[in-house]
Amino acid sequence: MLRLIIRKMFNNKWMVACLIIGCAFAIAVASAIPMYSAGIYDNLLVNEFKNQQQRDNTFPFRMWYNATFFGLDNSSSKVNFDQLDNIFYDDYIKNMPLDTVFEYKNTTTKVYSVFDQQNYLLKQQAIEKGETLSYRNLNVKADYSITAAANGGNMVVIEAGRIFEKSTEDDVIEAVITQRSAALFRLSVGDYYYLYNRPVDEQVAAKIKIVGIAKVSEEASSFFTLSDKTFLISFEKMEELISNSKITLQQANWFAAFDYTKISILDTDSILSASAVLKQDFQNSGLLLSSSNNYVELIKTYESNTLVMQRIFLLLIIPVILMIAMYVVMISQLMMEREKSEIATLESRGASRGQIFKIYFGQGIILSLISLVLGILLARGICRLLGASNGFMEFVNRTAIDAKFSMTSFIYALICCLIYMIMILIPAYKASKYSIVQHKQNIANGSKKSFWQVIFLDLILLAISIYFLYLYNEISDYLKNSEQSFIDFTLFIAVTLFVMGLGLLFIRLFPYLIKFIFFIGKRLWRPASYTAFTHVARGGNYKQFIMIFLILAISIGIFNANTGRTINDNIEDNIRYRIGADALVITGKEHFDPVTGTTRIIEDSGRELEIMADKICESEYVDNYCVIYQSNMELTQSQSQIPTEFIGINPYTFGKTTSLRNDLNDGFHLNYYLNLLSTYPQGVIISKKLADEYEVTQGDYFNYEYSAFLEQIFMENVLVVGIVDYWPGIIGDSFIVLTEDSYITMKYISMRGKILIDKKDGYLDSILLEDLKTYLGHGEYIYSSAFTDYELTLEKKNSILNGMNGILTLDFLISMIICCVGFIIFWIISVRQRVLQFGIFRAMGMKKSELYRMIFFEQLMVSFVSVIMGIVIGGLTTQLFLPLIERLFKLGELVVPFTAYQDGIDYIRIYVITGLSLIVGLSVLLRFISKLKIDQALKLGED
Repeated sequence: MLRLIIRKMFNNKWMVACLIIGCAFAIAVASAIPMYSAGIYDNLLVNEFKNQQQRDNTFPFRMWYNATFFGLDNSSSKVNFDQLDNIFYDDYIKNMPLDTVFEYKNTTTKVYSVFDQQNYLLKQQAIEKGETLSYRNLNVKADYSITAAANGGNMVVIEAGRIFEKSTEDDVIEAVITQRSAALFRLSVGDYYYLYNRPVDEQVAAKIKIVGIAKVSEEASSFFTLSDKTFLISFEKMEELISNSKITLQQANWFAAFDYTKISILDTDSILSASAVLKQDFQNSGLLLSSSNNYVELIKTYESNTLVMQRIFLLLIIPVILMIAMYVVMISQLMMEREKSEIATLESRGASRGQIFKIYFGQGIILSLISLVLGILLARGICRLLGASNGFMEFVNRTAIDAKFSMTSFIYALICCLIYMIMILIPAYKASKYSIVQHKQNIANGSKKSFWQVIFLDLILLAISIYFLYLYNEISDYLKNSEQSFIDFTLFIAVTLFVMGLGLLFIRLFPYLIKFIFFIGKRLWRPASYTAFTHVARGGNYKQFIMIFLILAISIGIFNANTGRTINDNIEDNIRYRIGADALVITGKEHFDPVTGTTRIIEDSGRELEIMADKICESEYVDNYCVIYQSNMELTQSQSQIPTEFIGINPYTFGKTTSLRNDLNDGFHLNYYLNLLSTYPQGVIISKKLADEYEVTQGDYFNYEYSAFLEQIFMENVLVVGIVDYWPGIIGDSFIVLTEDSYITMKYISMRGKILIDKKDGYLDSILLEDLKTYLGHGEYIYSSAFTDYELTLEKKNSILNGMNGILTLDFLISMIICCVGFIIFWIISVRQRVLQFGIFRAMGMKKSELYRMIFFEQLMVSFVSVIMGIVIGGLTTQLFLPLIERLFKLGELVVPFTAYQDGIDYIRIYVITGLSLIVGLSVLLRFISKLKIDQALKLGED
């Protein structure tokens, strides 16, 4: 049977290759989603830890484990310490999948009373004389504990003296202390000190010799601290003292910091389970345990976000999975159409239905296994494509995401493989039911309605999608009036259903459209066009697949292009609005503080900021720049305080540097308001919230007062030259914009400000920043900066947006590949089945050129019309559903209102790729036709 299966596959090698291509793409896309999600997760999590380290100035992936001993004797404390030590190192550290960058354990004793040499001798004399010891006649130097840390000698730097040693003279413990400790309590290197449990005790608990002054090393300073009231001794010596019950252990600490840059989603379960070990209770009433970390909650949050991300990406690939499914069914049906005669012959010769199905079942298994291997190999390439995407059909040279194949990816691939194997076998199962007579009857009845037409699937899909559209609009209206955030990616399912429904509806009406056009020009059509019309009108259901292919690919492509453009441009709008221009810079200078004796950088303000702006903006990469001043005040209105931001600008330079979307502020251009402010420099531009609060309109005069330093300042007869909702760089909804001259005359106003820069096109932010620094003098610095392009790149990189851009592009590219391959194989098989018909036409006197013209007309009516319909449906879908993309954003993240974007360049890309696909397909088809020996077809029919 295997030999028969292989022979059948070689007989249909091109069909088999097409099936493998389709199935491999589907498996690759399905398995790439968890791989890419995991890669994005890894990058996002690593970046979050990095941000946490920069924000908090502490290492972000660390664990503390603390034990405090109460009322335990020394032997019990030692036993418990050893057990806890095994838990930390054997159950926690060994089970963590990350390498440690720093780890230690330390033990600390109870606090002892410290006597120096002189007071110790006085106490001993009193004891020898038999005097009663009392707290009043004893001079205690200080109260100290003893601390030891494993590898403690490597965590400190000796400033004076030397490091401690384990082997010392009898009953003497060598220790080091901090410089501050020595200064505060006047302890000296080389001196001996005596420790007592209580000052009145006669028995010495420990004898300490200070051998050095130490400080914590720079490498260990982020993880380890040394108290000013403790003696640091050798850890081995501490263990010896505890074992001999000479000192009392009170506290033990364990610490570990891990290399978070190597974290992966595959490690999260191991990390969480290992960390949970330290949360377990220890059955001992004299022991208090605690553990703390700064990574578990973050990992749990990102783990749940990854599941959401995978669901989102799976929803986004529904269109391409659907197209591939239709492609596989089409190719399978075409294969079965070619083999139905053979199947019917086998059945008439005694082969059972089960035996026939086994042949195709074996073929399906072989095809699925080959597709599975190829799909898994292709998945990594898809992950690279997703990671490199910067927008719809836009790619950048970005560092590749470290996508790793996981069990989840294999499960996704296997499920997809099984589904497509079933799709391959369904046509084979149906074909095995027919005898020769039934097969001939089916050929004669080839124009019967498809199943989807019988059940009115097109109308059902349209009804569902329109209902979804209604619900989305209702919910969107509700969300606009609420403060809740809501993200819904099921919108893409509704879009797919809508496109599919409209496409099927067009295919249902298509034969009537062809017949109508044919009827109008019935007397005018030449033989080639007449034959093409009759063939397309009566050609049955064979053309439905290729038509829905083209409609789906182009419609979804147009919607995806506009979706990607809208999402990216809205994010850019919000980033640019927050910053105010291409770049924001604040300069600063070094200032020496005589009180603390330290130097710090203080940001420039007022005239100094203007001088620095003129200086650094001589850069060749700066096109325009301006300085704006900002100050937060509280307006007093009707016995209530309104926090308000005052902005001082130069209208001319501000207008040349900044920009604002034209649809904001009731459609008036930003320059309209700046011109008014220039014309009436004593006037102000106020926010709509303040205009409503003070009940003023444009052109009115109003009075306001603000408070500063417990004083009320009154401003009278201020002209309102403009009322706006939005102003570049201003996030709040309560603000007043003044000219620079009016601003600086205000009492108690802050002169803090910033430099806004409009850079020249084509230059990177990093180049601009480095060039600005070259204009700085000694002691001058860039105090802070922000760049629109850089912020946008960060937003696109390592985020769900990056994945969306990639998947929207991937959907279109794979759709076009499948369309091109499907187009070629479909029309080749269609033409091959009509060889006899072509021979008859040639025998009747039809020229070869007319034969080509006939095929061209068929392409025009099927393929070209489908492309046009795809463009129409894509445009309609964009108009109806694109405004709802606002639901993909968290409402709190939008500073400026959402707007839908469409760009001609996106349409050009789609048309070019679609056109190239059709040209390639048509070229292959014409080349195939030119090689057919159709002149011999008539003789073949007679034989």
